[in-house]
Amino acid sequence: MTAEVSQDLIEAGRGYEELFVPALFAPWTEHLVAAAHVGEGSHVLDVACGTGVLARRALAKVGVAGRVVGVDPAPGMIAVAKEIEPRIQWIECAAENLQLEDGAFDCVVSQFGMMFFDDRPKAAEEMFRVLKKDGSLAVAVWNTLDENPVYQDVVALLQEHVSNRAADALRLPFSLGNAEEVFDCVQQAGFAGVQSATRFEKGKFRSARQMVEAELRGWLPMFDINLEEDEIETVLAASEKVFNKYAAHSGEIEFTTSAHIITAQKG
Repeated sequence: MTAEVSQDLIEAGRGYEELFVPALFAPWTEHLVAAAHVGEGSHVLDVACGTGVLARRALAKVGVAGRVVGVDPAPGMIAVAKEIEPRIQWIECAAENLQLEDGAFDCVVSQFGMMFFDDRPKAAEEMFRVLKKDGSLAVAVWNTLDENPVYQDVVALLQEHVSNRAADALRLPFSLGNAEEVFDCVQQAGFAGVQSATRFEKGKFRSARQMVEAELRGWLPMFDINLEEDEIETVLAASEKVFNKYAAHSGEIEFTTSAHIITAQKG
């Protein structure tokens, strides 16, 4: 897989793994594996797996008798996921067209991916299809920006110093904040016992500059928003003042994140 993917995409995936995964995404993995009842011997599918942090957490739970598969449409993400953990089966495909057999999994999980699906109802139907009878689903989506104030501040920073388009690119991950659309998609796909719970976790970056730079160099280019170095420095300089209120004594930026976890079963 790696040989077929451009080096730029692989480097982008490595940057995502290094900057975003430990700071934001790793703390949420335990919520998802618990909500989906992942255990010894479970067969688990991670939809929109990115570089695979949730799939790796599931692998630690299922043991040698279990099976973990991660799917994502981004070739760079899949290439990096395979570099990190070759024991997991990684497949490049979209959530709306899972290249997997019917009824193959005890648990399907998806962490902060549903906001980006082209056809959410179809993706929910596919997740239903690949689950075994009585299998469990757990999907996480970010809460609203109002409930994630540090990112509300980042959006405001981008709005002021970059552009409306850049600010909108960061609003997108929080676009399912009320969770109603996800709840409805899951219910209409045929799942039973659909429930939604709001959970909280800690996010942490080494500094305000690192946090904002991750967005400028790692997130915005995914939307073809590429800043010149002097533009990046202007935003980073402004960020230090804005995010000082989140700074710990060590200089690290620490903040609370909020998300909804939607759970259901295939009856």
